[in-house]
Amino acid sequence: MPRHLVQLLCAALAACPRPTPPLSEVPSRARDTDPQGFFAQPAGLADDFPEESADAEKIRRVFETARAAGSRYLRFAVGWDGVEAAPGAYDWSLWDLVFRAAADAGVTPLPYVCYTPRWLNPDPKDYWRKPPRDPAWFGTFMETISRRYRAPSWELWNEPDNELYWLGTTGEFVALVRAGAEGVRRGDPRAKIVLGGMSKGRSAFLEQTLRDTASSIDVVNLHGYLETWDERRAEDYPRYIGEVAALVAQLAPRADLWLAELGYSDWRSPDGQPSQGSYAVDSWEHTPAFQGVALLRAHALALGTGVFSLTAWYRVDDLSPSETVIGDENNKHLGVLDVRGDRKPAFTALRLWNRLLSGPVRPMKAEASGAIVRAFERKEGGTVVLAWLPSARRGDTARPSDAIVPIRLARDSGDVEVYDPVSGERAGTATLSRIHLRADSVFVGLAR
Repeated sequence: MPRHLVQLLCAALAACPRPTPPLSEVPSRARDTDPQGFFAQPAGLADDFPEESADAEKIRRVFETARAAGSRYLRFAVGWDGVEAAPGAYDWSLWDLVFRAAADAGVTPLPYVCYTPRWLNPDPKDYWRKPPRDPAWFGTFMETISRRYRAPSWELWNEPDNELYWLGTTGEFVALVRAGAEGVRRGDPRAKIVLGGMSKGRSAFLEQTLRDTASSIDVVNLHGYLETWDERRAEDYPRYIGEVAALVAQLAPRADLWLAELGYSDWRSPDGQPSQGSYAVDSWEHTPAFQGVALLRAHALALGTGVFSLTAWYRVDDLSPSETVIGDENNKHLGVLDVRGDRKPAFTALRLWNRLLSGPVRPMKAEASGAIVRAFERKEGGTVVLAWLPSARRGDTARPSDAIVPIRLARDSGDVEVYDPVSGERAGTATLSRIHLRADSVFVGLAR
C-alpha cells in the first residue's frame, strides 16, 4: 500500500472510538520522589498474549492475577507481525480484548511492540527478528497503535541486544527507535517512549544506542534473570543495576530506569540440573518454594538501589510442556501460577511484597554480619526488613544452612512482626538483635 494511503488510514483510525480511556502517567522516580525522599516504586507483572493461543479466559486470568497480587501494572508484547500481516491491513481483535480487560481490572498496560512483519524483510525464516526494509513503516505502525490505545507508555522492541530477538546492527536498531518514537509522538504526545528492554546489562550495544537515541526516549528498561540465564548470584544485582544506572545517568540523564522484566525459573532437568546458563549448589534452588524466596530477594535488592521507577516480574502463567518457546525450558517455568492456573509460592511472595511495600518508602541503613539485609522506612509508618544468607556460589561446599544474626537499623527498634514468605501470613514476633536465618528462606519483618 502506498505510504500516503497508509497515512490517510491512520488519520481515519484516529477518529474512531477508542477501546480504552486515557490513562495516567507512569511513575517517575525523578518526578515523584517527595522532599523527604519517599517514593512508591510499583512491583508489576509481565506476560504474553500469543495470537495463536490467547483467548478471553487467558486474558481475564492474567489481569485478575495481577490485581489479586496487588500489581497495578502489566507489561506485555504486541506483535507487529501479527497485527499488520499485510501493508496497512490491521487486525486489532485480540488487542481490543486485552486493553479492555486491563481497563476493567484497573491494571495499567505497559505494552512493548516488536517483530517485523514478513512483508518487510525477505528472509523466510528470521524476518521477524531482522530490521524492516524501511523503518518508517514502524513509525507509521506506532502512530496508529498509540492513537487507538491510550497507553501511558510504548516500549520499542524487546531485548535488541539478544540475537534471539534482534539480528540487525546497532545502527539499524537506532533507526527503528527513532522512527517508532516519532510515530508515538504523532499518535499520542503524552505517552512515554521506552527503549526496548536490555538483557545483557551494560554493553557496547546499549552504550551506542543511548548515545544515538537519548533525545528520543523517556525510559530505559533493564531485564534481570540472575541465577537463571545468568550465573551471577542475586547479590550481584546491585552491581549489575549500578553499571547500567551509571551509563544512563551519563548518556541519557533525563530518562527514567525500569527493571520491567526480572524472573527466576523453578525448572530443573530430569537429572536435577538447572539451565546451562546457571547452576545450583543446593537442593532447594530452582524449586517452586525457593522461587518465591528469590522474588522477594530480587525485589529487595532492586528497591534498595534507589534508581528504578518500577519493576515487573515475568511472568503470570507457567506454560504447557508442549508449548513452543524462544530459548530453553526456563521460559515455561517462570510464572506465579502453575500450568493448572493454581497460585505458586511466587504469587504469595509478590502479594506480600505489595502488601508491605506498595506505598511510598525510602531505604534505611541496616547491617547484619554474615547476611544480606535491606530495610525500607514506610511513609505510613513502620520499617520493613528483609534479610537472608547469601546464595551459594559455584564450588561452595561447606557453608551454614542457618544462623542467628543481629540486625542493626539506623534507628533503634523493638520487636518486629514476622511474616512467613510462603504463606504470606503473620508468623509471630522477633527481636532484631537475634534473628534466625535459613539458607533456603528469607526473613521478612515489620518494625513498628
